[in-house]
Amino acid sequence: MSIKRFVAALGASVTVAGLSGCAFSPSINVLGSYFPAWIVCCAIAIGITTLMHYLFSRWKLVDQLWPLPFLYPCLISFVSCFLWLVFFR
Repeated sequence: MSIKRFVAALGASVTVAGLSGCAFSPSINVLGSYFPAWIVCCAIAIGITTLMHYLFSRWKLVDQLWPLPFLYPCLISFVSCFLWLVFFR
């Protein structure tokens, strides 16, 4: 087996294994439409991060937090994963 075929087979195997993890995703009924739970968790995490930004600004901590372009996406990811793990696992 050549290296190219091995890499292609390995790539296909990893892709199929990754897609099988998406077979079960919890859904939430919002006004008759079903949304994946991760979207709801992400929306709530954005709201919580916005509230935290307000509190950081009020407490004058924004100047001490750096780099902000990395802090807030990491905070959104952390809160979103935390919510998903607490409520759906």
